[in-house]
Amino acid sequence: MPTLIAREAVPGVDPSEGFVWIHLDLVHSRAKAWITEQSWLPAAAEDMFVSPESHQRLDHSSELAWGIAHDLVRDIASDSDLVGALYWIVGERLLVTGRRDALQSIRLAADALNRGEAVEGPVALFEQIIEYIIDDVTRAVVRLMDETDSVEDHVLADRFDDAPARVGAVRRMAVLLHRQIGGVHLLFCRLPRTHSGRQAPEEVKAAAARLLQRIDGLHHDVQSVQDRARLLQDETTARTASQTNRQLYVLSILTALFMPATFITGLFGINVKGLPWMEHDLGAFFVALTCIGAALLTLILLRRRGIIGG
Repeated sequence: MPTLIAREAVPGVDPSEGFVWIHLDLVHSRAKAWITEQSWLPAAAEDMFVSPESHQRLDHSSELAWGIAHDLVRDIASDSDLVGALYWIVGERLLVTGRRDALQSIRLAADALNRGEAVEGPVALFEQIIEYIIDDVTRAVVRLMDETDSVEDHVLADRFDDAPARVGAVRRMAVLLHRQIGGVHLLFCRLPRTHSGRQAPEEVKAAAARLLQRIDGLHHDVQSVQDRARLLQDETTARTASQTNRQLYVLSILTALFMPATFITGLFGINVKGLPWMEHDLGAFFVALTCIGAALLTLILLRRRGIIGG
């Protein structure tokens, strides 16, 4: 049965029974000081925790494994698209995690333990936290798929009101998710293939293999969303260009039809002697007929040349 330790108390890292989970807020200097005071901690793991580095990584010794994973930042009001770094160290009797932003996976893991859910060990708890990250990415991918379907329906119906902006938002989020899950996929995929990885703790390797099975499918789904968004953006661009070309085509035809009339009215508008019908009672009518006749003649010439359809 999990037991909550007082916030002010610092538990031992090697309990006689069970294991301990220590979660640190790395914004505070006290947490960084505690990390630097731990003599059992490898120098590489200590440097990782106290440095501002946020790239996803996975390292290990014969007894410990540590690394950085990306998780969605917790947002009470709605689903967040921001990504934060989760720092972690896992051993036989302890799990140490740290963060600078409020993360979804940590909140979900803490809620599960507060409900009394049993956890076999630190590696199992770490695996559960990573699964929460995968679940968050899965929900984000589902939202992106729904949004992509909606934009696709609008594009096929030639409704371009906000389609480019929506496609751009989908692509940006898909890229973020691809980087997030792609980094985790690469880390767990490399672990059993390297000589040093084969010397990692057996529990960590087993957990990495189980997580990799879930990540493989999700990685494919994120890539699929990226490909669909890219094709949809190309389709939106092509349809927008086609619509613009049609509008320019109509405008060009109208310009060609009214150009002779514009020339004639401009010619008759000059204030010189010798213009026809200046003294005739139907002069304006004759000018209008001339403009219409010039427009019709232009239309006939454009059709004969195949510039406009018959």
